Amino acid sequence: MLLRFRVTNHRSIRDTVELVLAKSTFEGAKPSDGNWKSVTNRVVGIFGSNASGKTNLLNAASFAQKAINSSAEWGDRTKFPYRPFVLDGHSPSETSAYEFDFIMGGTRYIYGFESNSTGIQGEWLHSFPEGRRRVLFERTGPSFESITFGRNLKGENVRIARRMGAMNLYLSIAAESGHKELRRVHYYLDRHIEYAAYSESQQQNRIRFIKRWMETDKIRRRAESLLKFADLGISRLSVEDVPMDEEKLRIIASITKMLTENLPQQSAASGKTADELVEEVADDQRRRIKFWHKGDGRNDGFVLEIENESSGTVAWLSLALPAMRAIENGLTFVVDEIDASLHPRLTAAFISLFKDPEINVLGAQLIFASHDTSLMGHLAGGALEKEDVWFAEKAADGASEYYPLTDFPVKADHNLERRYLSGRYGAVPAVSWEDLRASLVAGVHE
Repeated sequence: MLLRFRVTNHRSIRDTVELVLAKSTFEGAKPSDGNWKSVTNRVVGIFGSNASGKTNLLNAASFAQKAINSSAEWGDRTKFPYRPFVLDGHSPSETSAYEFDFIMGGTRYIYGFESNSTGIQGEWLHSFPEGRRRVLFERTGPSFESITFGRNLKGENVRIARRMGAMNLYLSIAAESGHKELRRVHYYLDRHIEYAAYSESQQQNRIRFIKRWMETDKIRRRAESLLKFADLGISRLSVEDVPMDEEKLRIIASITKMLTENLPQQSAASGKTADELVEEVADDQRRRIKFWHKGDGRNDGFVLEIENESSGTVAWLSLALPAMRAIENGLTFVVDEIDASLHPRLTAAFISLFKDPEINVLGAQLIFASHDTSLMGHLAGGALEKEDVWFAEKAADGASEYYPLTDFPVKADHNLERRYLSGRYGAVPAVSWEDLRASLVAGVHE
């Protein structure tokens, strides 16, 4: 369960910003009754105009997660991935920072790191087992001599630290070395926050992921239920594996191995050998998913393969299937452009899955970015409450700012969508039709 994500100096984010999932009424280090679900929000939606920084905030969390997952393999790199704010004279020479405040096994942890192109400049892990901060380790520079350990962190800490280079996070190295406690933290941050980009440009990736998910009859039946719920005119779906001829397998193997040889870092980041990647690609090609559409009463309908299905159907299935998995496992599900190819009512219904306590028993969370202002209004059937809404706005100097709706006085009878579009909460584009029209008219007469 995520309480807070903090980031500094990443893309359009210059100053330190926080996305907070704890309720605005929560104070202190832990809830008095130990019930973290009662003090955290299940859903946070980020709204704002184009280029306001919505995606950059989600991207920062994804970047930090990728570094946690992969930095143990980055020892041979000459530069650490570094994406600072570049629209002023000083930010490109300063460090970037990323921090997760989360609950694991009922205990609160804070993990973060600071970096620039030369490597890791700081790293820390604190826990709050009794509601008071306990330092597990802190690092103040790139070398292993810069790290100190709290007396409560058991294990071969110093020996493991000697394996650490400037490009490696200690958490990643410790997890790879089998450190019992830190491996649990690493696993949580790597597997319990799932980032998904569901824009139109991701269509082929979505199709590939759906094919991989269709491994059991249980998942197929769940997919059918989700399709029927969405009222897409699909009565059932079938999954079959079609044999591939040797020539096609040979071509797949040749292309995949060529790519892994030319892009070794990407291959290493996947954690798979060249032969495993070849088999994965081959499986994608073998698997055929067919959608059985309802007929008109005079026939039994017709069948489409997934590659020929509408983008809306593919978007819904590729969004809803991993979301259900996130709900079953209590994950934090992060989605950019949640409304891509989906009807507003369907998007609202999707959000409601996370807000329903009888469905979302483990307290899974949804963080999303969207342009769909109807999610704030009556059209969505009350999908979002004031605690769920955040705004992204870009200042005159190009830096993104983020703030919650709870910063404003909100009454029960307020139409949030209408008030937002009228500019009551900021974070709307300053569109000047008169200036645009004058420019176009002048161009016509030149």
